[in-house]
Amino acid sequence: AAAAVAAGAGAARRRRARRAAAGATVTRFAEGGSRPRWSKAVSRGPPLATSGTSALLPINEEDEAVEGSGRCFRVKYQMGIGIRDRPSTDPRWRTGSELKFGEVFEVVQEVRKGGRRYFELLDGRGWIFDWAEVEGERMELLELAAELYTVNFPDGISGIVWSSDTTMRFCKVKEFASGADEMGLRQAGIREEDYLVMIDQDPVVGMPMAKVLERVWASRGQQPGQGTFYKVVTDGPYGIGVRAEPDKDGPRTGQDLIRGTIFEVDEIVEEKGKPTYLHLADDAGWVFDMRPVEPESDTVMNLDEVEPGCTCTMWRGSAEDLAETIGLKFKQDGKDGRPFTITVLEEGQPIQRVPVEPGANLRKSLVDAGFQIYQDFNEVLNCGAQSLCGTCVLAVLEGDDALTAKSVNEKRAMSSNPPNYRLSCNIDIYGDVAVRIRPQGVKYGGPTA
Repeated sequence: AAAAVAAGAGAARRRRARRAAAGATVTRFAEGGSRPRWSKAVSRGPPLATSGTSALLPINEEDEAVEGSGRCFRVKYQMGIGIRDRPSTDPRWRTGSELKFGEVFEVVQEVRKGGRRYFELLDGRGWIFDWAEVEGERMELLELAAELYTVNFPDGISGIVWSSDTTMRFCKVKEFASGADEMGLRQAGIREEDYLVMIDQDPVVGMPMAKVLERVWASRGQQPGQGTFYKVVTDGPYGIGVRAEPDKDGPRTGQDLIRGTIFEVDEIVEEKGKPTYLHLADDAGWVFDMRPVEPESDTVMNLDEVEPGCTCTMWRGSAEDLAETIGLKFKQDGKDGRPFTITVLEEGQPIQRVPVEPGANLRKSLVDAGFQIYQDFNEVLNCGAQSLCGTCVLAVLEGDDALTAKSVNEKRAMSSNPPNYRLSCNIDIYGDVAVRIRPQGVKYGGPTA
């Protein structure tokens, strides 16, 4: 291990020497350097509720049309509802598609006429209606399932204590930080148990909670830890590809940083007339800042330069309906229907194997299978998968590339431990993996939330 560290340090020195010889300015950040943990936060004002729905036109002058306003409905009629190509019950206008019993959908607008309400589906498939006559009686076909809404935070997201479910895929409002915060946020429409769906135009559903919190902090001008941090700010949602060398035309590593990603850098290469190259602190490769050569081409931005403020899209409803409505799929979901396997090593016990579905949370899977993952008093004093205690430590023996990557905060919390020691509540499983529970010599580094 010591030889590997020395080799890595030598490689870094050789990289800097090559850049310096070529006339480039190289900035290397020493570990443990003196930097403020947080950048200065701007005082916040009251959040304002906003609506992003476009203007709507009635189908006929006598009809009344209203915005969908993020409402989502569920089909409650056992036989389902046939979709029409216009706001009508006439079977002649059926499209051949239908909504099945229990299906949840979002509407873009509602047209009220003739004692019925007609809803245009957001996905463009057509129209459905709210009730039908069945055997001479009125049969309600729909029920309100949930609501999407947006809230503007002009100085960044604040005043909310966030939590997650045990899978760490859904970040929701646990409570408000103070009475004053509660008053303002309730006026904006936010309630406890509402889920965070997007920050600005970037989805965060399905993202590990620690990664979501990095974006929450960045929205108000705070860094997630000591060091130099950047944010991906590309126009397109797919972000930028990581390169193996400081060259935008160089070979890709296969890893992408999607828009909104917060990442730490440990080396910056600047050369006149060329992009600025940033070496990722986790040694995954290089990304680039195009602004030195194309000032209007944003790719990444230092968090110190990011203006506080954002818009949040929230969901009031169940996590299951949210996943269904937006078509949420996790990595490798449904690839071949084969469950993955967690091979569990425990001192004094035979090797055991646990089958899990793709995308399952590692901590939840082990706890549900009856394993005790906590040591000593932490068995009683743990936070219950809220990323608040940093005690659900295990050692990953095989399959690290099939697990959720470490967040900045997990790296910080586990920095005094071997690199394969992980916090299991932060991990989703995307392949076969082998772990040792309750490993020896753990140095607890605190929460990641």
